[in-house]
Amino acid sequence: MFNKIKLNIVFIALIIGFSTCVTQSYSQSDDSEYAVTAYINAGYSRFISELEDDDLNKNGFSGTIRLMWEPEHLLSVGIESGYLQLYNFHTQRTINGISFSGSSELNAVPILMVFSMELFENFKISFGSGIFLLNSKVDALDNLVNSNQISTGILAGASYLHPLSHTLSLGGEIKYYLINKIEDGDLSLQVSLQYKFLTY
Repeated sequence: MFNKIKLNIVFIALIIGFSTCVTQSYSQSDDSEYAVTAYINAGYSRFISELEDDDLNKNGFSGTIRLMWEPEHLLSVGIESGYLQLYNFHTQRTINGISFSGSSELNAVPILMVFSMELFENFKISFGSGIFLLNSKVDALDNLVNSNQISTGILAGASYLHPLSHTLSLGGEIKYYLINKIEDGDLSLQVSLQYKFLTY
């Protein structure tokens, strides 16, 4: 676990270093605009795992909210949270004439520090690191077991947003979350609404 945490720290440090080198090539004018922006995302989630079973559903919903401080032509920084449905499992089986039913599900709430940079007009890449609050529910033989765990993890994403006005943009984002504790990931395809609620 300690080695994974160190790997995440090195990953973010490399991204910050690379982004800083790139942004130094931009000349800043006195009328540069700064903004605080909210991104509201919702869409499809696909659990990426080697787990296989006919009753295992790896498809679900993902919804996230990201708040970013965005200097013009510079690296943006912020925080992201939300809700990821990783998988659910429902089965009904009969053994020696006796029927058994069971279900389980795993969901996650990410709390991540995110760095973002615009590579091309309206196209951004994002990287992040932080923790995932994992919630697991198992229902077997009419006994419900609910457990919670914390894991470190990382995020990598890319988005395209088309401006609708000076404060609103609409587009899409693809994101990959790697959750260290379960050593599996989640791929999310989301519709993204951007709202600049503060500019200065």
